[in-house]
Amino acid sequence: MSEKKKKEKPEGNVPSFNSPEEEAAFWESHSPLDFPGEFEEVEADIDRPLRHERVLSIRLDEITVTKMEALARQRHIGKSTLARMLIVQGLEKFSRTG
Repeated sequence: MSEKKKKEKPEGNVPSFNSPEEEAAFWESHSPLDFPGEFEEVEADIDRPLRHERVLSIRLDEITVTKMEALARQRHIGKSTLARMLIVQGLEKFSRTG
């Protein structure tokens, strides 16, 4: 009979990180529950999420979508958020040079 391997829980404190990417990679394979006593519960006020009144569908080629996904991952945001940011920035720049 084969034994199921137990996921080993790390011991000690949450490590320090040199970059957001390093931290993201760490938390992809760990849980805050692996570090009991390291976190405390806090109360926070959260603003309501943005309500977008209108949706705009656009067609993009695969290369452009792949580039947007990579940039969004680097900035830790969604690709739709990145697209909105780029459109707003482009409109502002276009308006200034108009």
